[in-house]
Amino acid sequence: MEYLIGIDAGGTKSELVAYDLDYKPIYKSIGGYGNPSVSYDNTIRNLSALIDECLKELNPSRCIFLAAGIAGVEKGNTRELIEKYVRDKYGIENIILNDVIMAAKAYFGEGDGILVISGTGSSCYVQKDNMGQVVGGWGHLLGDEGSGYHTVIEAFRRITYKIDRGVPLDDLSNRLMKEIENLGHSDIKSFIYGSEKKDIAALFPKIIEQANRGDYEAISLLKQAGIHLADLTITAYNRFEFDSKVTIALKGGVFYNSEHVVSSFEDAIAEHIKDFQLLKKDISVSKAVCNIYKIRR
Repeated sequence: MEYLIGIDAGGTKSELVAYDLDYKPIYKSIGGYGNPSVSYDNTIRNLSALIDECLKELNPSRCIFLAAGIAGVEKGNTRELIEKYVRDKYGIENIILNDVIMAAKAYFGEGDGILVISGTGSSCYVQKDNMGQVVGGWGHLLGDEGSGYHTVIEAFRRITYKIDRGVPLDDLSNRLMKEIENLGHSDIKSFIYGSEKKDIAALFPKIIEQANRGDYEAISLLKQAGIHLADLTITAYNRFEFDSKVTIALKGGVFYNSEHVVSSFEDAIAEHIKDFQLLKKDISVSKAVCNIYKIRR
């Protein structure tokens, strides 16, 4: 049985899914991170381990195409180097893409649409007339509005504002202060300036938990995140001319875990874009290999 391999390689983990030619998944595995801008050697090592494991389970001679979306692959000639590595080692025709472009191919194929991503960070990708453009994605120092990290930072900004003015802390603020004490930090500054981005963003689920209990401050933060993400999407929409209904796909844990974010996002979009379709389904980025193969076939 001939099959395809799709890989979604991100900053914390990578996912490999093999599909038969009816585009049904037949194998799946999870491996280490894939970001050559962090470590090219580790990225190659982790990708190789995933592919090797897959080829042991399936007939290696029957894999006819591989597509991988890899964070940071646009740097220099990294994409070409990885394509050559896969071709030389495995003899498999392949294409290596930036992880955001790969995600857009999974959702839209060669069609038009806007992909909005919000997890630890945030970005927007417009695919129009087989061309693409990233809007946002500047990282946590310059942007990432509406992301899990940014929302947590906003929560701590509110805490410091209240502390400076002698205002009693609300339930959400007390919850977050207790969380950072449990993580071994004595104060806000030691946590914010001494923690990695992902560790700060890891407090985002606590905001969701408080919102689900009806906490006003938590709900307002999540609604504000939705508005930030809508603004990014509207900016992207206005840069391109969509002649008909535009599909807007939502991806990432911020969307999947908070209806407050989604509803405020949708309301803000509706004020500026009259004809749109919201795609909320979580589609595996690895699925892009099927859409790419259809076109190349």
